[in-house]
Amino acid sequence: MSEQGPFSRREGDQDDKSARFILAGMGILAIVLFVLFASPFSIFGGGGDGDSDGTTLGAGDGRVPGVPDGFEALSIHFDDLATNESGPYVLTMPLLQQVSDGRNLGLYTFEDGRWKRVSSAILVSNGTAASGEVDEMPSNLAVLRLLSSAVQISGWLPAGAQADPDALSVLTTVNPAGFAPTLEGALTGTASSIEGASGNVVPTVRAATPEADGAVDAILASPALLDEHVTALVQLSLQNGNAGVDIDYARVSPARKADFTAFITVLAGQLHQANRTLSVTLPAPTRSGVSWDTGAYDWEEIVAQADLVKLRPVEDPSLFFQNAGDVLAFLAGRNVDLKKVSLVISRDSHESASDGLTAMTLHQALALASEIEVRTASTITPNSSVVIVGRNIFQDDGASGLVWDEQARAVSFDYPGRGGTRRVWLENSLSIAFKLELAAQYGLAGVAITDISNDPAQADFWEPLRAYSETGSVIPATANSIMLRPAWEVQAGNPQAEAKGNLVWTAPSQPGSYDVTLVVSDGVIRASRSIQLEVQAPAPPN
Repeated sequence: MSEQGPFSRREGDQDDKSARFILAGMGILAIVLFVLFASPFSIFGGGGDGDSDGTTLGAGDGRVPGVPDGFEALSIHFDDLATNESGPYVLTMPLLQQVSDGRNLGLYTFEDGRWKRVSSAILVSNGTAASGEVDEMPSNLAVLRLLSSAVQISGWLPAGAQADPDALSVLTTVNPAGFAPTLEGALTGTASSIEGASGNVVPTVRAATPEADGAVDAILASPALLDEHVTALVQLSLQNGNAGVDIDYARVSPARKADFTAFITVLAGQLHQANRTLSVTLPAPTRSGVSWDTGAYDWEEIVAQADLVKLRPVEDPSLFFQNAGDVLAFLAGRNVDLKKVSLVISRDSHESASDGLTAMTLHQALALASEIEVRTASTITPNSSVVIVGRNIFQDDGASGLVWDEQARAVSFDYPGRGGTRRVWLENSLSIAFKLELAAQYGLAGVAITDISNDPAQADFWEPLRAYSETGSVIPATANSIMLRPAWEVQAGNPQAEAKGNLVWTAPSQPGSYDVTLVVSDGVIRASRSIQLEVQAPAPPN
């Protein structure tokens, strides 16, 4: 028996889109919207008619509202669309003129007196058309480009990493991390260069080690070192391409609370004089009974001085929403301006057990869910029955299988392991949508993503961020329970899969090597792991 992988993402599932993997079975209707029009014409007044693959384009009456603030129109307005075919559809729409910049494009429909985004769009045909996918055919469509974001979306780029191009097209601010304070008040380190960013570049200075934490306390305790440090930070902000400075000093001694507030006040003043911005990341206040402890951080004053304050809630997914909601309610009660507060969102999946909370990639979480174990110990011979289970999702062993966790607003699974029951939460575009909804509910400035590096092992959740960027809101959805059911595939033989994450496989009648594959899903993409089983010829009779 050999195992292939150890982990494979299913072919065709690179796009992080809900229900992507079932489209092959349904078929995708590709529709190209062509329009013949004569000048002069109105961008949103219709103009021409045509049809393709069951889609009818009717001429508009010229009374469709114009482009909303913060957008530009790249196509005419296609009105009275109709089709007899069932979706989903891939729509290709000609543009008014050739376009080379493919950022922030979307397909929009006009409903109930306002424009509504129905899909992202990409340039095709050398920039003369844009293409997007929709589940249902809207009654009208136009291609629009977002010119200004409704909210602020920032993201940190670790030193030495390359940014995800899709992330750069969404973010309003990129924070390259890599700088740290020194005991002399200076800065050390370097940050990754940013190419292709559509937003501002604001480097992050972070105290991430005990040595850096000690340097921060020493700087705050010395007026001379503080002056040196503020000068170094302002100089960093003035470097070519930088729009300001981002401070992340998360473990300041509470004894230095007044000193830290004074530091932020002085730094903000000098940066603003230089037409630069200041953002500050703060840990969430903690509650004991009815009392709250803000530690070294005067939230009211820091929010008043800085341009943006990023709130970092607890990482535990089972506590995230309760903690973040309680903290935001507390801050609002203290008259903190939440329109200047951004919610920090981690891109990591997590595992929790008696030994603590561990961050992992989505790739690693799905790999755990797709582990295979053969429970039949005897030699596999032709036509024999073989019991095979998903080691960490087999419910008869005490595992939960892949389920939607309402408390964490994420797909999760429990399994028996080291130290007892272990729980894994999978972070993806479904789970982040609920965090974006929380930010919108409290009217926050936006969100900050912990890691925007181009890592194929992590979730690709830039699409819900794009929708949130354009409208300031998002409509989240839970995972479809049918998609969370494990599936088994065999190269030959007779499979009898059960709902509990196990398979009884009747081996083929011919000896040889055969693949058995377990397919799991987080509700967005599916992933598989395969093992190769040897079917051996029966021993000859004595």
